[in-house]
Amino acid sequence: MMKVTIDGREYQAATAVGLIDEIKDIHFAATKDTDAEGYIAIQQGTHRRMMERELELPDGDTEARALAMFKAIAALGSWGFKEE
Repeated sequence: MMKVTIDGREYQAATAVGLIDEIKDIHFAATKDTDAEGYIAIQQGTHRRMMERELELPDGDTEARALAMFKAIAALGSWGFKEE
């Protein structure tokens, strides 16, 4: 199980892609049609604008990229993230 805490609210899912499905509706740039890769791209763009640097994520499957995204954002202190 994975958990992410954003603005004091906790979301959980079995996978990182599942977490994206749980949280994408809280972000104004995401729509119902936004898939996991699209959401990752939104977060990369937000990171680039706010931090003035790239959010480096591995190439590969969407699950690995989503997991790396959650870990990177948590390392910045923006979100809480736990894997159980």
